[in-house]
Amino acid sequence: MNSLGIATWSGFGRHTISPLTDHDESSRMEFTINLFRALNGIQAHHRTIYDRKVEPEFKRQHRRPPKDRHEVRKAMLKDSTFQVWSHLRVLAQQQLFENARISVDRQLDTLIGKARSKSRGKIKGSLELDAKFEVPRYQRPFDMHWMPGSYFTEFAEKDDVAAGALYDFGGLYVLTNGMLGKYNDGAGYAVVRYLREKFPKFSPKAVLDQGCTVGHNTLPFKDAWPKAEVHAIDIGAPVLRYGHARAEDLGYAVHFSQQNAEKTHYKSGMFDLIVSTMFLHETSYKAVYNIVKENYRLLKPGGIMVHVEQPPFAMASSPFDAFTGDWDTHNNEEPFWGPMHDMDLADVAVKSGFKRANVFQEFAPMVTPVAGDNYALGKGRWFVFGATK
Repeated sequence: MNSLGIATWSGFGRHTISPLTDHDESSRMEFTINLFRALNGIQAHHRTIYDRKVEPEFKRQHRRPPKDRHEVRKAMLKDSTFQVWSHLRVLAQQQLFENARISVDRQLDTLIGKARSKSRGKIKGSLELDAKFEVPRYQRPFDMHWMPGSYFTEFAEKDDVAAGALYDFGGLYVLTNGMLGKYNDGAGYAVVRYLREKFPKFSPKAVLDQGCTVGHNTLPFKDAWPKAEVHAIDIGAPVLRYGHARAEDLGYAVHFSQQNAEKTHYKSGMFDLIVSTMFLHETSYKAVYNIVKENYRLLKPGGIMVHVEQPPFAMASSPFDAFTGDWDTHNNEEPFWGPMHDMDLADVAVKSGFKRANVFQEFAPMVTPVAGDNYALGKGRWFVFGATK
């Protein structure tokens, strides 16, 4: 970030495994950051368009206001301003990953070599991959967030890290204007802050991060509790290879493993803390039940489960706000976004074994990491769903 708090491409957190950018590649990424910032500014005016034009026209035709986000969406899709913005927003997302792909493809062999070197000799953590692992059916058809090949596709014959590099290099920092910190780990530190305030005496000895991708939000738990044994799982071998090398390079001991969070290889009662950040909405209705049930099995008595997401639609203050929160379902290759945010998560937890009195659903402030375990309160808030066992 510059002195005005505006994210610039030079502010992105680099490490040895990061792809390097030449002048033209850096310029394209800088342009993309500014494009997203401009589009976010335009989005702020959607409410004005709705209040002054779209909703009055809907009331004129139906003699009532829209009853839910679905009716709001159908009405907004007729507005040319929203149409243009929505198309540009999709194109910006696709262009973001195309820019990143150019840089990653140009140096993929080098990146693979660097990752290999971090997995040899004296290492702090570990990496366990499963050659027979089967990617869940609900993940296979989609390029999640328009990222080519999603998290699991192998683009190289051996030891591929392309998906990890694409996700680390081409995603959250640009999309969020750097508000999650230069290493994109703000959600992890927000969970740490939340737990310290809600459970001040809690000090986990074993932590599991589900859907970890490259470990952005895994490493904060080692900062918060250095003596804890931290495990991180994901379905994608390329993101795990990259994530392990990244953690080693940054000096963290994390045990990365290729597993499906619905049914893991871990022993019952192994963990004090199980977390995920923006993960559940990328699974499926059945998978959410399986994941929470597996969380219950894996937690020790007194252990804590915490899942960070965007708020359920039931908490939206109006159908328009719910519509705004549902854009990704229809436009960002995240088809389960909407259905997941319609789920009764407390009911899911109870059916998975947790006592209803031990379930919590509330908000936690977003934070922007400054250095290590230090952070400043950011703009916005996370929705936190969890339970104690």
